[in-house]
Amino acid sequence: MDAVPFFDVEQIKRTGTFNMDSDHFHESYEIYYLLAGERYYYVNDRIYALQVGDLLFINKNQLHRTTSKGRSTHERILINFGDPFIEPLLKLGAGELPLFQGESFLLRPDVHEQGRIVDILHAMLREQKEAAIGHTPYLQTLLLQLLILISRIREAAPEPVLPESSEKQRRVYRILEYLNAHYAERLTLQSIAEYFYISETYLCRIFKQTTGFTVIEYLNYVRVREAQTLLKETDHKITAIAERTGFDSIAHFGRVFKQIAKRSPLQYRKQNKI
Repeated sequence: MDAVPFFDVEQIKRTGTFNMDSDHFHESYEIYYLLAGERYYYVNDRIYALQVGDLLFINKNQLHRTTSKGRSTHERILINFGDPFIEPLLKLGAGELPLFQGESFLLRPDVHEQGRIVDILHAMLREQKEAAIGHTPYLQTLLLQLLILISRIREAAPEPVLPESSEKQRRVYRILEYLNAHYAERLTLQSIAEYFYISETYLCRIFKQTTGFTVIEYLNYVRVREAQTLLKETDHKITAIAERTGFDSIAHFGRVFKQIAKRSPLQYRKQNKI
């Protein structure tokens, strides 16, 4: 029997400071809707300050993490779904929606739009919980409604919601750009700090405060993501891929890759080779 296409929706309320500490990029799409409280959200190398009613669409393989902002209590609804779940929707034009063509983005819907979004999200939660006959196609139709609504809201928005841009955050953005450009090199905290004329302590502090990641953690995610692309799209040997993505040994590469991707580089290649 064929596996059920991946889809999950969950509503969680958290009291007390909470910072996402799990890995965070994956080969599924994510929609994050903030029902209550405030959050900082790192996605696509920028930081966004979320307020009640904000919706984030996070594309596949986009590194992201949410951290505390202001009051500690918050409540959100999170949707995750993979390509197989939306395949039946492609014939209806879902694949032509602009949200599947580009980067992740943040929307700030008005009160009327928020009401329509919440209605669909609550219908999804009920349908997933009850799991009645035909619940998968029912969830697919609800998701299609939500995706079309998101696209319309985005199209009608007078201007995009801009990321945070304090002096500290702008400095971290420059560091992120440097890491993305130089991940294949033998980078150390000392060499990065020296390049930006700051101390290692200050580098580590502002990077963690701003993104939610440590510098090394972020660097490892970037390297593994690039390694995944090479494993899927080329026939390069795994030792060559480890070297090309900045790892100092095949053992280190294998350990970090498995920690993040939950499988070895060889297993990943066998499962995903194009």
